[in-house]
Amino acid sequence: MSNGTLAELPPENIPDNIAMPEEPAVMLLLPHNKYLLGTGSGKWIYSSDKPGVEPQNVNLYDNETLSLLNEGTGPTILPPGTVNTLRKELLQLTEPPGQHEAAVLMLRTFMRDNPAFSLDSSEFLDEKNFAELMKNDLVLSKAYWALRFALARGEMEALGRLKAWLKADPENFMKAKHSARIWFSLLELPDKNAMAELEELSFTQLEISRMAAQNASPLVLYNPMSGWLVLGRFGRGREPIFTTWTYLNHELWQELREDKKMTIHDIIHAVWGEFDTQQALNERAKYKGS
Repeated sequence: MSNGTLAELPPENIPDNIAMPEEPAVMLLLPHNKYLLGTGSGKWIYSSDKPGVEPQNVNLYDNETLSLLNEGTGPTILPPGTVNTLRKELLQLTEPPGQHEAAVLMLRTFMRDNPAFSLDSSEFLDEKNFAELMKNDLVLSKAYWALRFALARGEMEALGRLKAWLKADPENFMKAKHSARIWFSLLELPDKNAMAELEELSFTQLEISRMAAQNASPLVLYNPMSGWLVLGRFGRGREPIFTTWTYLNHELWQELREDKKMTIHDIIHAVWGEFDTQQALNERAKYKGS
């Protein structure tokens, strides 16, 4: 463990006095007769195989070091690579969150014209059958997983973004000639990395600072060399919580704004929806059955 190296052991190597849960679980045996146990519910505990030791609830985060305290000795340090591996191994044993039936029935109201919903309801209500349908329909797959994860987390705002994405026609975001990006910031100005990327698109720091200094939202800036930049402010109540910076090249702006007559607000949400759906596919790949 001194260098973060993990060695996989067969189940029979687990000490007899440690009871493994019935749900999917990952265990890491540690020095001083300690162990770290993660279960499919997402709960992690740090404990000992000695009787009378009270388990400690701990949280594991990707790319972060985990320090586990020990009485009488120094802490056990798990480097980020080890933490990432443990989380990855547990997720690969775990079904993705959310309920299929709730997600697919709501998705049908958004995508009634999709061939998947022209079938008998028993076909798309069966999760395995629906998984087969999604294999040949990237838009259906992205929409389904974005919706399912959003419902599981109670993120109702994501439903509006999904609708805007569908209204924009998701195929528009897959065309080679179309380009769109979105950045998020808790401050008025984009962070250092986002600012550098915006400068690569020919938007200057002075232009961006002038946009941020204005109270209006949304705001649009046109650059003849690259395209359009839209500032949006979002939050609850009157005070914005965070800022979005949305970029579209000339061709995609023409398609959404001029041809489809989408509002600026809907354009922001459509690009944000593309971000959501791609993130959902990436998240789905972490779970069992991917």
